[in-house]
Amino acid sequence: MNTLFFSLILLFQTLLFADTNGIYDIRGSSKLLDTNISQFLNKWRTDTITPVQNGTYKNIIVNGDTTKKIIALSFDDAPDENNTHKILDILKKHDVKASFFMIGSTMNDENTTAVKRCSDEGHLVLNHSFNHARFTNLNETEIVAQLELTSTRIQTLTGNYPLLFRPPYGSINSQVVDTINASGSTIILWSLDSLDWTLKDPYAVANNVISNVRNGDIILMHRNPTSVASLEMVIETLHSIGYTFTTVDKMLGLTAYKQ
Repeated sequence: MNTLFFSLILLFQTLLFADTNGIYDIRGSSKLLDTNISQFLNKWRTDTITPVQNGTYKNIIVNGDTTKKIIALSFDDAPDENNTHKILDILKKHDVKASFFMIGSTMNDENTTAVKRCSDEGHLVLNHSFNHARFTNLNETEIVAQLELTSTRIQTLTGNYPLLFRPPYGSINSQVVDTINASGSTIILWSLDSLDWTLKDPYAVANNVISNVRNGDIILMHRNPTSVASLEMVIETLHSIGYTFTTVDKMLGLTAYKQ
């Protein structure tokens, strides 16, 4: 790992964004991205972030305090009995706490160990839908069912009923936002996409995160082999430049679980 190279990139980014505050745009880029994927991402990011920044969508979090060198790692699509444990091993090694947005339907007999371990080791176990449905294709009743089934299953396994939710694909519209808000949950998106879901090169993923990171970023990663292979590079380099990792509830001053 070229720590000096990463650190110089990160120092430039820190200086560039040091004086900004408010709601970030959503970043994440790589020369390895397919043109069609880049165009799709740019459109989705603009369509999603604009109503958040304008205040049209309420109770949606994209990032934390942009004046502090605090960031939050978040992992989607857990649990499994392979990569989730590898991620947890790396986090434990570096004493980093993270936020896991989990899918209810995969919390079966084979994967409950990973769910419980996440909770037992001080990470957040949060709601990422029951079967990774695209919420913009669902009606209100279906959205509520997805939320309740998953949160209830998490509560059964960990004792905690989550109040923080991330929609699959980041897919939202006014109905989705209003329904989730009415349920008492808060939508947590992200401000930095690691692109581990499309890039297969761990070095490219690490470079993308490190070169685009800003104070208060919520970083999107997944429980896949690319995330596992890039995670230690990301943590070590960001630590070396003075960033502190935390969970999204502590970063945002929110209550993660029903009291």
